Amino acid sequence: MPKQYVWLIRYGKTKYPLVEFDGPFDSDIDPSEGIIHAKAIAEQVASSPADTLPSKIYSSPFLRTTHTASILATALSKQVNVEEGLYEFLIPSLLVDRSGTRTYPRTVEELKKIFHNIDASYEKALEITPVMFPEDESKLIERCRNTLNGILAHESSNNIAIVAHAPCVQALAFVMEGVRIDNSKLVRWPLGGITRFSRDEKGEWEMDFYGVTEHMPGEYKKGAGLWSLPCFDK
Repeated sequence: MPKQYVWLIRYGKTKYPLVEFDGPFDSDIDPSEGIIHAKAIAEQVASSPADTLPSKIYSSPFLRTTHTASILATALSKQVNVEEGLYEFLIPSLLVDRSGTRTYPRTVEELKKIFHNIDASYEKALEITPVMFPEDESKLIERCRNTLNGILAHESSNNIAIVAHAPCVQALAFVMEGVRIDNSKLVRWPLGGITRFSRDEKGEWEMDFYGVTEHMPGEYKKGAGLWSLPCFDK
C-alpha cells in the first residue's frame, strides 16, 4: 500500500504583528511579503513528488491561515476545509482584546466571500466541537489530537495538508511524534515552516522533516518568527 502523508504548515508574515493582550488577533497575511511567503509555501509543496501531494487541505478559520491555505489550494487545484478544531491557542493573551472582550475569526460563510476555494459544505471533524476556552497546553494538545483523529477518520488513506498556527501545528506534530514530552524532538517553529509526516501500512507516523524554511525568501530562509509552546521550548 502507498504511504500516507500529512503536511503541517505555518503561514508567513502577517499584515499586522500579533501583540499578546492587544491584537489584532485576526490579521491577514501581509499583502506583499505574506503573499510571497504563501506562494513560496505552495510552490514547495506543489513541486514535491506526486505521491506525497495533499488531496485535501484543512485550515484554521483565521485569515492568516485561510489565505495561506487558499493560495496552496489554488496551486494544487483543491478546496479548503475550514476546521474549528484548528483554532489558534485558546488563551486570553491571544484572543482577548484590550477591553477584555473575547474575539472570534470570521465564519465559513464570510470566508467563502473572500476566498473562492473554501468548501462551504464541509462539516467539522468532530460532531461536538473540541474548542473550549480557555486552554492550557495539555488541553490544546488533547484538542489537536481529537481534531487530527477526526480528520483522519475521514481521510484514512488520503494525503492532507493542515495550515494552522504555531501552537497548533506543534501540538499536532507532537501527537504524531507519539512520544513523551521529555523525549520530543520538537523545537521552535518558524514562519512559513513546513513539516511532513508519513506512515506505511504498519500505521506508525514518521517525521520526514520538521519546520523547514528552505523555500522561504531572504531572512526567512534561515528561520524567522520562531515560536514554541513552553513545554517544547528548549
